[in-house]
Amino acid sequence: MAQSNFTKLQPSQRLISALLWLLSAIYIYILLLSPSQQLLPGEPIWAVQPETLKEIVNESINFFFILPLFNAVGIKSMQAPIVHPWIESLFNFAEAWILMFLPLLLLDSKGKELPKIIIWSLAMFLTNTFLLPYMAWRFTVPELQPEEKQTKGLLAKIFGYIGLIVGIVSVFWAVFARPEFGDIPAKTEFFIGNFMSNRVTIAFCVDVVLFYIFQIILMGSIEPVDSRKRGLRFVPFWGLAIWLIL
Repeated sequence: MAQSNFTKLQPSQRLISALLWLLSAIYIYILLLSPSQQLLPGEPIWAVQPETLKEIVNESINFFFILPLFNAVGIKSMQAPIVHPWIESLFNFAEAWILMFLPLLLLDSKGKELPKIIIWSLAMFLTNTFLLPYMAWRFTVPELQPEEKQTKGLLAKIFGYIGLIVGIVSVFWAVFARPEFGDIPAKTEFFIGNFMSNRVTIAFCVDVVLFYIFQIILMGSIEPVDSRKRGLRFVPFWGLAIWLIL
């Protein structure tokens, strides 16, 4: 059946799928497996250093700024780790973006039989390690006429509001939080240096670029050509959040 479906695909779909599979392999090799200093600074996943693990754990503890904000209002039963605000904001911004992909994937009528919830759950931890192959897989599924138009429900609105709130907090956090790290020029200088030397930061920057591309593809597949909301797909992050809420 899979072979039969694949032969029904347009040549352009087969080409896009092949390119995405190739991109998946490149992504996984360069960002996760390539030896240190071969293509990127930092260590591969099989030789990850304790300080890198600590960085990832600290960012995860401060997920969606919940613990830092609790500390800020006087709830200090557990102290939030101190993380550079731009690194913290990038992590939470990327996590909020992939969070909003769940209702987006479910609303996409193409590939109903694909394990979307499982893929999304894994992507929450390893982002495009799983989302990229899913998109390649999705392009091997023939376009089918949906039996009825998919409508956004409460789940989409909840995830849209969560994404919108976390996105706004991320921007304010990057600018105003943790003044001990200096002003905006000092934070910018640190971030550029971190981007040039830290593979985790590079990976998250690559992730948000890919999220934007996939947002355009998926929202374009869902919204009719004549829809006024179709243009929201070109607004990175915020367009998806607003589209889910509307």
